Amino acid sequence: MEFERFDRAALREVASMSDELGVLSFYVTASPQEESSTRPAWRIRFGNELSGLRERVTADPDRTRRMAVLKRLEELELDFRQLLDPSESGLGRVMFVPVGDGEVRSFSFQLPVADQTVMESTAYVRPLVNAVETAPPAGLVVLSRDGLGMIDYRYGLAEDIGRASFEIPVEEWKQMRGPATSEIARSAATHRDKFERRVEENLTRQLRAAGPGIAEEAQRRGWQTIVLLGDVQLTEIVAPLVGGDVIQVDAVVDSLPPSKLAEYVEPQLLAARTRHGVELVDRAKDAALSGGPGALGLEATLDALNGSRVAQLLLDESSEWSGCRTADGRLYPQDVIPEGESPETLVPDATMGERMIERALDIDAEVIVLDGEAARALAEFDGVAAILRW
Repeated sequence: MEFERFDRAALREVASMSDELGVLSFYVTASPQEESSTRPAWRIRFGNELSGLRERVTADPDRTRRMAVLKRLEELELDFRQLLDPSESGLGRVMFVPVGDGEVRSFSFQLPVADQTVMESTAYVRPLVNAVETAPPAGLVVLSRDGLGMIDYRYGLAEDIGRASFEIPVEEWKQMRGPATSEIARSAATHRDKFERRVEENLTRQLRAAGPGIAEEAQRRGWQTIVLLGDVQLTEIVAPLVGGDVIQVDAVVDSLPPSKLAEYVEPQLLAARTRHGVELVDRAKDAALSGGPGALGLEATLDALNGSRVAQLLLDESSEWSGCRTADGRLYPQDVIPEGESPETLVPDATMGERMIERALDIDAEVIVLDGEAARALAEFDGVAAILRW
């Protein structure tokens, strides 16, 4: 087993995992605060989760499924060792395993996940979505008079992706030495002023030339927010040329490593996430209440998901929903019986949040998990809304 690089494409692939015998989903947080000389508490919790799963499987009356799952768990022994290895990188670790074949998908992040072990007919991805949404992709651009550096920050991991130097041609200027007449002194000062002006003009040109490149990188990497760090005189030049959600931080921090830079701007990124979430909720509200492309509440959102009309699904991180689904996969609130169906033909589902995420990813919609102020704005609408394609 190898930990894979996580991205939205990988999330869609995992969400599409299904197996008639079951898909095993393992979540564990390798907390360094719980390390000990014997056995870390997080490993004990995982062992308890695994024991609970074995007990549930052993009680399964379906002998074929029971034997297949127990056999698969035995085959995963080496994978479990790696998942629990303290020397492996990553705070949060997740693994998805269909019972009926040899596929194993595993990922690690510098983010905590909710410790749990689940077996369902599909991969259980809501805890994964909740975790990665706390640190969506962002770009950190460090500006100085010598050049710029770009850092890709996503899912708790900060990675240096490139640096560029500014070439400032230095013309020879001989400083006058010794006593000088007032006329010579005035001439030297004028020459120095002209030289410094040329340097500033050259620096400004190179900063302006760098703007489109930063915008292109942001588009390619899907940065939700761009943070420009450096002297405000430098960031003010670049900010209008980048576009999108741009935050300027007046700080000289070009000597910090990527991980420390990410820690430094964490408050600004959290505030940006909240602001972005509130804006999306307001857009959904305005659209829905004016009869436009928006949906508010569970019933309207499920209807839009059934019609593949959702562009962005907005979910309160802490809300839970129950409902039912038809044989062909359509989703409904638990008190709704659609035309042509009956209570006997509907399958109750207590994890409708999971079903909504699966459906959204299947139709290539964006799933956005909200907390704090943004989640409170959704409270009167069952904690769920959507921005629609039409």
